[in-house]
Amino acid sequence: MSPPSTSTSPAPIAIIGGGPCGLTLARLLHNAGIPYTIYERDASSQPQGHHQGGSLDIHRENGQAALEAAGLLEEFNKYARYEAEVFTVQDYRGENRFREGEAEGGVEGKEQGFSEGNGRPEIDRAQLRKLLLDSVPQERIQWNKVLKSVERKEGEGVEGAAGYVLRFADGSEESGFRLVVGADGAWSKVRPLITPTKPHYSGKFYIEGRIHPSNPQYAAARDLAGPGLSATCGAGRLLIIQQLSDLSYRVYGGVQDDESCIRPGGDLHLDFSSSDSDIEKVRTALLSRFEAFAPHVRQFLVKAEGPWRAWPLYYLPAETFTLASEGGSWRRAPGVVLVGDAAHVALPSGEGVNLAMFDALRLFQCLTAELAKEGEVYDVKSDAAAIERAIVIYEAEMHKKSAEEVVESISMNNMMFSEDGAQRMTEFFKQFAT
Repeated sequence: MSPPSTSTSPAPIAIIGGGPCGLTLARLLHNAGIPYTIYERDASSQPQGHHQGGSLDIHRENGQAALEAAGLLEEFNKYARYEAEVFTVQDYRGENRFREGEAEGGVEGKEQGFSEGNGRPEIDRAQLRKLLLDSVPQERIQWNKVLKSVERKEGEGVEGAAGYVLRFADGSEESGFRLVVGADGAWSKVRPLITPTKPHYSGKFYIEGRIHPSNPQYAAARDLAGPGLSATCGAGRLLIIQQLSDLSYRVYGGVQDDESCIRPGGDLHLDFSSSDSDIEKVRTALLSRFEAFAPHVRQFLVKAEGPWRAWPLYYLPAETFTLASEGGSWRRAPGVVLVGDAAHVALPSGEGVNLAMFDALRLFQCLTAELAKEGEVYDVKSDAAAIERAIVIYEAEMHKKSAEEVVESISMNNMMFSEDGAQRMTEFFKQFAT
């Protein structure tokens, strides 16, 4: 159990989830001397082979701003791949190629003339997580803590975050917090305290594979995507190729179909124990959905290596962020706040992790603006009231940005998956070409 607060010392803030958002908040709190504990579902800090993730573009105006405030921008730049801002679009026949962000002389990296470009360099998800993990004391993290539920204590007189009990899959429970922060992703166990809305399936999913330098299709991947990312669009399908820091590529075959296809019994079902024969069955089924694509483009799926995984795309609808007082479902649960995908999971558009890290920054800024300053007398009730004021300010800003991002991400994904996706994407990105 967490230690109770006294008249002079506040209880710790509980951060549920040790992803980029939760860890960014933890680093900011650490620097400010505000006690916290992270509860993370992973068994340890070691990357899990089945979900190390791909590459993330970190934007100057939000993701990098959060890292700078956390004192981590210099460390981030040791990993940042500015040359990876290259983005290529072509149609499903492998024609009408458009490339944005390429330096003069090709797509070979900074040595070929890359600069800081659009301020959206790439970093491997695993690298970003390690950078953030290394920035907070390890004793602040409790591993293998799979949250099952958050419940109110029975009885009267328990207010705010102190009134909640965190119940974990290992049978343990924790309580007595200053604030409970749900940073536990799309399927958040904290979110039901604030809204009953669950993520909606978008009708789209990806099947992910890999291409390493020894793969016979590697040269073609390098020609198409270079150090960055490519999107082959059209015929209602999407093929994404993206380079990682080890120079390998991730391959994502995007399909519009019923979610049952990737669930047990579906012809595209995969799990972490899938055998080579299972992958080959899925490969055959996936290729049948890309029959309209040119043979040389389909080769990326033919040659893609394992491990493979299915990635269904979910989002919270924009109306989620309408307050209950205005006819919506979002209500205040005193002492509880959501950040990142727990608050506003959206379809992939390059904004997700950036908005999540910016959530951490803005929540931190709102809290520190309202909380008692050093030297002032700490009072539990006054502190709880200050936290509520901070959350109201944070949520008002977050709701507006979240609703906008959900709408924009749906529009972007619909465009990419459309019959004339390559043409529409090219026209879209030409607006920003210099």
